[in-house]
Amino acid sequence: MNSTPTFACMERPSVLDVLQSARALSPRAASSSISSGGGFGASSSIAGPSSSSSSAAVAWESKVAVFDALARAIRVGGVKAAADATTHVDKLSNLFVRHLSDPHHRVALSALEAFVEVVPACGGALEPYLERLCPSLFPRLVDAKESVRGVASAALAAVGDAHSADALLPALLTSLESAKAPRAKTGVLEFALYVLSGQGGGTDPTGIGKSPASAGSGALSEVRSIHWSPYDPVRVVNAIP
Repeated sequence: MNSTPTFACMERPSVLDVLQSARALSPRAASSSISSGGGFGASSSIAGPSSSSSSAAVAWESKVAVFDALARAIRVGGVKAAADATTHVDKLSNLFVRHLSDPHHRVALSALEAFVEVVPACGGALEPYLERLCPSLFPRLVDAKESVRGVASAALAAVGDAHSADALLPALLTSLESAKAPRAKTGVLEFALYVLSGQGGGTDPTGIGKSPASAGSGALSEVRSIHWSPYDPVRVVNAIP
């Protein structure tokens, strides 16, 4: 029997397909599926290796497969994928809220990479959900894994580029209040300075001149050179025009 997630072999997964399969990631769905003896393999289109050790646990491989497929769907789906993401922004936001703080670094990394793609695709439609999403991003700036820290920086850069300072203010206040680590609080304040300086803050909120795919994909490679980064010791100087 083939246990490889279906989307791993698909060149063009759709956002709707991913959302359908992501239902299996909720603890309630996982518990129901495993307790009924079905596991993930037969009934879910993105099933990963089933876990017999915990009736409510979802294998981290299955979570990674979902977010990898979502990122790929946005990258290759063009305008249609962006439209689907915008239409279902509430479901996508709930998915990210559940998994951006996942304790497994591979899941967190995949979720962050997908988030970088989704932010420019959804544009302003994501604004009502920022207050729930941003508090999960800043702690990742001080993650033990350098790869996670770097993509968290790219994710915040994407948020800063897509939304105005006024739109971000409630999310930043909530993030500052909820951050536990002092360095995470510092990250919130530095990001606020970046946004208020005019370097981000929705300078191109509509993504004019960019396809949804290129707007997201570029952030991962460009963040270290042209975007805000918490690791640039002179970022404050560079952020001021």
